[in-house]
Amino acid sequence: MNTIIICSILLTAPMILIWPHVGILVWFWIGLMNPHRLAWGAASEMSVAFYMGIVTLGAWLFSREPKKIPVTAVTVLLGLLTVWITVSTTFAMVPDNAWPEWNRDVKILAMTFVTIAIMATRERIHALVWMMVVCLGYYSVKGGLFTILGGAENRVWGPRGSFIEDNNQLAMALLMVLPFMRYLQLQSESRYIRLGLLAAMAMTVFSIIGSQSRGAFLGLLVVGSALVIKSRYRLQIGTLALVVGLVGAWFVPEHWIERMKTIETYQEDSSAEGRITTWKVAFQIALRRPLTGGGFNVTENSKIYRSIMPDASKPHSAHSVYFEVLGEHGFVGLLIFLSLGYVTWRTFGAVRKEAAGKEPLRWALDLAAMAQVSLLAYFSAGAFLNLAFFDLYYVIVALAVLARAVVRREVGNQELFVPIRQPVLASQTDSPSNSRSTAGVPTRILR
Repeated sequence: MNTIIICSILLTAPMILIWPHVGILVWFWIGLMNPHRLAWGAASEMSVAFYMGIVTLGAWLFSREPKKIPVTAVTVLLGLLTVWITVSTTFAMVPDNAWPEWNRDVKILAMTFVTIAIMATRERIHALVWMMVVCLGYYSVKGGLFTILGGAENRVWGPRGSFIEDNNQLAMALLMVLPFMRYLQLQSESRYIRLGLLAAMAMTVFSIIGSQSRGAFLGLLVVGSALVIKSRYRLQIGTLALVVGLVGAWFVPEHWIERMKTIETYQEDSSAEGRITTWKVAFQIALRRPLTGGGFNVTENSKIYRSIMPDASKPHSAHSVYFEVLGEHGFVGLLIFLSLGYVTWRTFGAVRKEAAGKEPLRWALDLAAMAQVSLLAYFSAGAFLNLAFFDLYYVIVALAVLARAVVRREVGNQELFVPIRQPVLASQTDSPSNSRSTAGVPTRILR
């Protein structure tokens, strides 16, 4: 099994050298699905993402692929975030803990820029969305079946040693990918694929339930409501959400319900109290170092943690993207991070506005709407998780720039929307082969 997984990854290298955009898909396959973590022994610890990233960068630099990265509010803020985490790490309170984290996160940001440069066609955007859905759909379908067969008695976990190892982190990732399943379902012309994606969406909901994550449960309410509001066929989606909710309420065991009820009594929950204490620590660090914060993983240092909270039993990670960035990168870092999320949302809003009423751009309208739902999942469930530099979020950031660029290019191509208007000759009208008029048919529809 080990050999099959590692060879499958390495055999993509020749394809990447020919088609650099394949390297982007492989990079996110490794980053989101972590297939090497499904192996065991030394194979599961290999830095396959690093090697595939190097191959992709080399292939891109020596190819004819575009090298120019568009200057937009999103890319500028992405660049500022990259610079600022480097500055905060340079002045980190615990450099030995900060630099390894910086090394991982800066690679994610760098590959986001490469993604923006390479994947700027509709076909490549569609392939990128499929990669996201397949990678995380594997865990959602497996987790959903595990939850159903096990009666939701045990928690659903992600692959060890990954961003989504924890049950809460996996649940948030599944919440974020759920709207993209809906996007692909809207775009698919195959009845079987649409039914398969519908089943995957149902399994994703059960997998989120099986995670027993209270933050994800709140996020599921947000995502479910947003899907009904932003999706086409609202009545059907609303009915489906209601049916799944009723089935889920009947299905879950009593201890699951009792766990969700602790949201109302968080003061009595030691886990929730530990998070609130860590948020206070992160805030105090930011007050003492408002520009740079304390650097990566600062709240996990026992000496610093107890210097602020002497009575704390043990240090914790931030358990919130907001307090994570605030404590580690200061108020400046938090401002950049929040601004990036805001302009990403606004960029998708601009895509929806430009694509509205244009049938050939219906795909972009659907993509932008579902991406905004995914952002809602991230910023709601992320309030209770430390995933500020999660790969999936930065794929969505890249999609905002890519979709805007493609839509602008297609809107500028006037022939895409101008119908053919040719005079019909008498001889043509008498011919059976020309019985259908071509008037009103676009000259070209990009798929």
